[in-house]
Amino acid sequence: MSIILGKHLDITPTESLFLLVLHNQNLSGTEIVKRVKEDLGEEWSPSAGATYKIIQSLEKKGYIQETTNKKEDTRDKRIRTYTLTDKGSSMVVKVTGRMRKMIGFVQQCCPEGDEEFIILKKSEKNCDC
Repeated sequence: MSIILGKHLDITPTESLFLLVLHNQNLSGTEIVKRVKEDLGEEWSPSAGATYKIIQSLEKKGYIQETTNKKEDTRDKRIRTYTLTDKGSSMVVKVTGRMRKMIGFVQQCCPEGDEEFIILKKSEKNCDC
């Protein structure tokens, strides 16, 4: 469990990032990591092994599922793609709500640190939750 997200959520911060990236999208593991790198920078990115452990964990918890409609997908049919389940979409709402509270708290406590929130503000623009 994550201290940051609260003790009543069965999701880690890394898993929550993957859910946020998958919100309203159908992506492969490689595409998820690419999007995380674009938004958070090269300093943090999961390895291929870690990526698929995270994906397996999210599938096991019922937050994501492998995309089943590969006929309409123009990508290589051997590449697995993932999408949020209804449970995953509900978790996105919970996670973003808790993150917004945390960001508000930090901004009140440390208003001089606004440059640190550029990444978070950029991510909010990409999320229509």
